[in-house]
Amino acid sequence: MAYVDKALRFNPASPVFQDNLHNVYHHMRNHQPVARIGKTWVLTRYQDVFQALKERAFISSGIPEDLHAELKKASLSLSPSLRSLLYGIVLFEDGGVHREHRLALQALFSGEAWDALTDLVSRESHSLMAELTVTHAFDGISQIAAPLWGKLFTAWLNLPEELQEVVAQEKSAIRLLLDPSAIDKQGLERLLKALTHLDEAFSQLAQAHTKGYDSLFYRSLLKGYRGDRDALSERFSTDCVTMLIGGSETSEALTGNLLYMLAQHPDLQERVRNHSLRMKDIVSETMRFESPLQMGRRRVAAPVEFLGRELNVGDNILLCLGSANRDETVFEDAARFIPGRKNAQRQLGFGAGAHQCIGQLLAQFQAENLAMALNHHGHIILDGEAKWSKQSLILRSLESLPVKII
Repeated sequence: MAYVDKALRFNPASPVFQDNLHNVYHHMRNHQPVARIGKTWVLTRYQDVFQALKERAFISSGIPEDLHAELKKASLSLSPSLRSLLYGIVLFEDGGVHREHRLALQALFSGEAWDALTDLVSRESHSLMAELTVTHAFDGISQIAAPLWGKLFTAWLNLPEELQEVVAQEKSAIRLLLDPSAIDKQGLERLLKALTHLDEAFSQLAQAHTKGYDSLFYRSLLKGYRGDRDALSERFSTDCVTMLIGGSETSEALTGNLLYMLAQHPDLQERVRNHSLRMKDIVSETMRFESPLQMGRRRVAAPVEFLGRELNVGDNILLCLGSANRDETVFEDAARFIPGRKNAQRQLGFGAGAHQCIGQLLAQFQAENLAMALNHHGHIILDGEAKWSKQSLILRSLESLPVKII
């Protein structure tokens, strides 16, 4: 058997994996594009990942089932309300229930609700910039990318101060819902605690809304539920958690990764200023080049032949979105950052098919709007070495990004 450099082995838990991420992907695409590790099939080529995202035999609902099974092994249990919350998250639903729930959530990102939300993003972006006027040197992650989502979520839901503290304290602990490969007993206990606190907080907020409290989020979502306040009250806590899972860390990662690309390419910032390049195109290329969500997971619900292999019920599919987005057979000169490439819309950073990210427009607009606000103040350049985070096995995000405005 041919020797394989350890640094090129697919092992997300390895300390060197993030350091060699794209080299590993390149090796896998060319030498082991469909790899089996235990009961998990790892896909790294674009066409294979795209096909899997569309395959009806592959479902998302296996994730809460796996978590539930792990909780039982650790002698931990879900309360009825937490079980309802976990299994009701739209990311983990399939079939008709998923389609109906997704349609309700789409009301958040359309019509007057979307207009009001984009105004909110613009306001919070400029508010952040106003806070930076005291200094020209700052950390793009802790002072820009991370605070923006928190400010937006707070304003969107009109969160009282005490609930802001709960969200800030617990949002990182629910990462296991995106990253189940990182499960251990301590993480499960932390997850249960976080879900309990968040469920209590959002249920309290839902009750306040029935008594006259107001927020853009609630008003918009009520239209999605066709004015049925009982249905919304039943789903409200779950939908708030859904937005946290799908929005907080992934949106922060996209914004941070975008700032990193801009800081490395001052010429792109100048092209935006002279209107020869759109910031929207830089955002799209960032989604391809440094995908915030590097991997997605599906489970086989029915026996199926896929890519010449017989897949069994219960097998897992790990979709390497970050690898697919660097596939040289689809994206010419894929290892180069080229905003405005002709087929940029084919990137899979937001997934595809029934479970394509419902909040993708918000994530893109948020990153684009903040970058434009920064661009009005000058050019951002690196002021030290950026550091990639190693806290998550599936998220590609920066821990720190020292930059300054010139």
